[in-house]
Amino acid sequence: MKQRRPIFSIPLVRELTAVLIIKLALVFLIAHFFFSDPVIVGDEGQGLQEHFGLDKPSVSDTQGDPS
Repeated sequence: MKQRRPIFSIPLVRELTAVLIIKLALVFLIAHFFFSDPVIVGDEGQGLQEHFGLDKPSVSDTQGDPS
């Protein structure tokens, strides 16, 4: 009778398995670092104002005299 070779004794299977494991690890690392933080929903303009160093418009600026 012919004995069966273990599947991981084939070099191509070993290389494909190693590449698949590396790719899966990279996908999970990217997902963890870039997509795991919750998104804060609120004032959308606040982030841009802080980034560019702009002051918040005060109530008197937005409701001023139209003249």
